[in-house]
Parts: sequence; C-alpha cells; structure tokens
Amino acid sequence: MNLNFYFNNREKLFISALLLLLYLIPAGLEWLQLEKEQLSRILISLPIWLTFFFIGPFWLFYLLQKVKPVANFNVVAQGVVYVLMMFAGAHMVSRLHLLAFPQYQFPLEEQFVSALLWGVFIFSMTHMYLLYQRFLSEQKLRKEAQWADLTNRLNPHFLFNSLNTISALIYSSPQKADDVLHKLADILRYSVDQQKEWVSLDQELSICRTYLAIEQARFTDNLVIDWQLDESLNPALYKVPPLLLQPLIENVVKHVKRRPIELTISVYTEKSVHAKKGVHADRGSLIFLVCDNGDGFNESVLSEQEQQGQGLDIVKKRVAIAGGSMTLSNQDQTKGGAVCKISLPIH
Repeated sequence: MNLNFYFNNREKLFISALLLLLYLIPAGLEWLQLEKEQLSRILISLPIWLTFFFIGPFWLFYLLQKVKPVANFNVVAQGVVYVLMMFAGAHMVSRLHLLAFPQYQFPLEEQFVSALLWGVFIFSMTHMYLLYQRFLSEQKLRKEAQWADLTNRLNPHFLFNSLNTISALIYSSPQKADDVLHKLADILRYSVDQQKEWVSLDQELSICRTYLAIEQARFTDNLVIDWQLDESLNPALYKVPPLLLQPLIENVVKHVKRRPIELTISVYTEKSVHAKKGVHADRGSLIFLVCDNGDGFNESVLSEQEQQGQGLDIVKKRVAIAGGSMTLSNQDQTKGGAVCKISLPIH
C-alpha cells in the first residue's frame, strides 16, 4: 500500500515546526548544562541537526514522493527508505560536528540507533496523518457518491409522473399542456444544474411551486394548497438539499384518495415555533411540515416494520446525509391525514 496522498506546504511547515520543537526539548536540557563560553556551539550545532537529521530528511523524503518508483513503494519499503535517509543524515551530522569540534563523538552504532528510533517515530507519525487524511477524503467521496446516486434515482421518478400529467392535458387543453411542458423544463433544468448538496431555500420553494403548478393543472380544484411560511423567515438566507419537498408532495398526490386533496406545507425555524410555546429555543433547525387530508400512514410504516415508499425513503436518506432527520406521523382522528416533518441544521 503506497501513500497516495502528499503534504501541502502548509502541512509541511506545521510538521517542521513540530520537529523543531521535538529537537529543542532534549537539546535545551543539554544547553542548560553548558558553560557560557560554550554557548557558541549552539549556533553551529542547531542548524546541522535540523538540516541533516530532523527537518531536512522529512522535506527530502516527501519531495521524493514525486518520483514514480519511490511513490510506488509500499509502506514498509518507504519506512525503510526514511530510516536510511535518517541514518545518512546522522552520519553527516557526525562528520560536520567533527570538523567544528574535533573531540565530538557520535559512534556509528549510535547513529544507526538514533536513525532507527527517530525515523520510525517521525515516519509513523506522518504516515498516520496521511491515513487519516485518506479516511476523510474517502468518507467525503462516499458521501458525494451516495448523494449523486439518490439524486439520480429521484429525477426519473418525478419526470415520469410529470409526463403523465402533460399526456393527460395535451388533447383536452393544448395551451395548458404547453405551459406545463415549460414548467417541467424548468424543473429538469433545475435538477441538472443543481447537482450539489445545498441550494438556497428561495430556489427550492420556487421550484416546488413550479411542480405544484404542474399538479394543479391536472387536478384543478381537486388540489388545494396551503402555504404556511414563517413571516420572519428570509428564504434567501437558508440552505437546503435540492428537490427536498417534491417527492413528499408527489407522495401526497399519489396516495390521497379524497377530493379535494388538501395539502399544507409549513416552513419555519425551530426558534419561531419554540418562542410561541415559551420554551428556550434550539436555534439551529429549519423545519418543514408536509400534511395532507388522506387516511394517514399505516401503523406498520410508522413503526418502521414495513418499508417506506421509494420517494419517502430517498428523502429520508438525503436528509440524513445532510445531518438532519425526518419523522412520519398522523394527525388526530378528527382531521386525519399524514404528517411528514423534516428538521435540518441551519446552514
């Protein structure tokens, strides 16, 4: 297994500062024991140790990562190379110190032991950091791949249903069919252009209204929509996953058999709803409620004994990836109907 990841210059500078600190701690204890007339040795010894033993081999080794044969070594081979570089550096330290201080002693076996101990420690420390970076990168890629998969599964779902709506109108009302077709084009353009995790709430609500216009063209007076937006809410300031509400609305239209279908969409922050109840607010949540006047969810669905529909399942997974949660419930027996609540962290 090779490293595959490299340090950027900022990381190299940080590690260099850490290596400098690792050298200064034991060296400083030695310096305290020197006589004043011997302090000049520090000015000679310090740059030699840092250049050839502590910091120099680190920079040189990761510069060699750009050389293909070295980059293709497995982790053990690279560790051996690093220790050998440290040993060569220790030998240079010894030779240069002998030129400046003829009485200096740094035997060959001590050079090897120092290179082995420090080399293994420094290489292991830096390699663990690179593995951690790889883990974070793979986690991010996995999340992005999962998000893309869920988005790609969603697009054909609403496309199929929208085309059915246009098909139902094309003979009875060509003008209305043309208008619906343009609205569908807007939705498709939005779904293609917004292949990312977050869009503004303003954009999401706008495309949601466009989708509802398509459904109202089909159901006319048999679809009643009640928007309940918090007056203090500025949609331009919030970020949400794209095409968040559309599958929930589609689920209502598909499963509610009563006429007219009564759909209520509420959007507010956790702060606004808690303030009404006089409870200390958790200011970090944006809440969506989608309610209908149908028969509600089966108990098996609410208890998660039965698998939820594809649309609900997709939304739940996307919300979870975004760090939020989705809960299903039913309204009281008097009103009836299903309730889907989404809670998202405010971005």
